[in-house]
Amino acid sequence: MKKIYLVSYFSFLLMLLCRLTAAQEQKNIGFQFRVSPLSLLDPRAATIQLGVQANIKNRLGFSVDYGLPYKKLAEQIYTNPDLQSEQHEYHRIRAEVKYFMPPAWVKANEKSRPYFSSEIFFGPEKYRKKDDWLLKDEDAYHYEYSDVTRKMQGVCLKVGLEYTVLRRLLLDVFVGPGLRRIKIDHHTFKAELREYDPPVDFYIEPVDKREGTFSRIHLGLGFKVGFILI
Repeated sequence: MKKIYLVSYFSFLLMLLCRLTAAQEQKNIGFQFRVSPLSLLDPRAATIQLGVQANIKNRLGFSVDYGLPYKKLAEQIYTNPDLQSEQHEYHRIRAEVKYFMPPAWVKANEKSRPYFSSEIFFGPEKYRKKDDWLLKDEDAYHYEYSDVTRKMQGVCLKVGLEYTVLRRLLLDVFVGPGLRRIKIDHHTFKAELREYDPPVDFYIEPVDKREGTFSRIHLGLGFKVGFILI
């Protein structure tokens, strides 16, 4: 039901932006459809990330992206058992505000548009882990399986460049630091207190081996492909 609601909301937003842009075309409002190819390679939660962006007077940009789950490509690339889970349900939502730099600030032409931006993102997940560990304080519990709820949200400040490749095709590259918070909840089945010996050899403990809220550094790095509609 939640997925249906989110898809319906995104479709409504897309239709609203189309109508707004068509009605306000002569007031210097532009409209783009955007795709994020690198989201397909996310080892945790690969998505088909689609979005829309509205530009106002070549100075401000507002965009919203929605990521639909797509697991087949990631399953062929990554073999790390810590990334494998059953009944994995997830999606991704991103919203961004851009400020395009005035031409007097930088040496840019009509094809290049540098910008600053602020982005917020949200990514809830639900999945089942089998035959694994839950660490609490100084104790360790081995469980037959656990239903895990993982909620991730964060912010990112970026600098980027929109470059028009063809008349209606553009490339948006960006980079910037951010911060994300991850909240983990476990619902274990047949959990037993045992002695835990963590693996060695550069082992990085997955965040979902514990419960609680954790902060992590985030790096916004990638590119998007945009199709100029208006």
